[in-house]
Amino acid sequence: MDRTAIEKIAEMSAPNIIIENGHSYTDKELHVIPEPKTKTVTFHTLRGLVETLKSEYEKFNAPMFVNVINYNTVEVFETLNTSDRSREYPYQATSETMNFDFGRRQDYETMIIALKSKFVETPELLNVVQLLGNITNEQSAQTLDDGFTQNVIVKKGIALKENRNIKPIVKLKPYRTFLEVEQPESEFLLRLHDGDTVALYEADGGAWKLTARTLIAEYLRKELAELIEAKNIVIVE
Repeated sequence: MDRTAIEKIAEMSAPNIIIENGHSYTDKELHVIPEPKTKTVTFHTLRGLVETLKSEYEKFNAPMFVNVINYNTVEVFETLNTSDRSREYPYQATSETMNFDFGRRQDYETMIIALKSKFVETPELLNVVQLLGNITNEQSAQTLDDGFTQNVIVKKGIALKENRNIKPIVKLKPYRTFLEVEQPESEFLLRLHDGDTVALYEADGGAWKLTARTLIAEYLRKELAELIEAKNIVIVE
């Protein structure tokens, strides 16, 4: 019998288990056979996640943990399975938010459309829209004629149809998280550029993301209050 055959027979034999100093040792690598896991279901609204949890929470090991990962993702997992030390992740929710090109120059009409469609309507938003609507591209010509020669001076640039103070920092609420919660307000830098363009720059250092997580957690605690009180659900953030 060659060496390969002997090694194969050794592999097929039962493992030898030795207990020393309270620890168990084996001469073979053992693997736990995991229990079947359900496929994760993804929702795009918090309402869908909440209703499903209320209907199906009893089918999983309690308590279930609802983890607010960030401003647009919520993950649900059950408590540890005692047989194989694993967890099941049956649900998650991700928000379908509208993208806005912060920091990119746009013409006034494009910017106005984006502000009206991708931001919550607030008094400050309406002021910005009105401001951009009052901006015109000024082009004027002044002629100087002394009877011998004629000079034409052309002026071109940005002007307001009426005198208005332009605040460089504005507070707005873009649609950036789940629509069931209030959209976080943050500061933006409004810059008018030559060439009939305007840009909006983020100016809060990303603090709005923390606010969004708090708002999502508050919503879930309110909607799942009964299950939380019964210790079937735990909200974490």
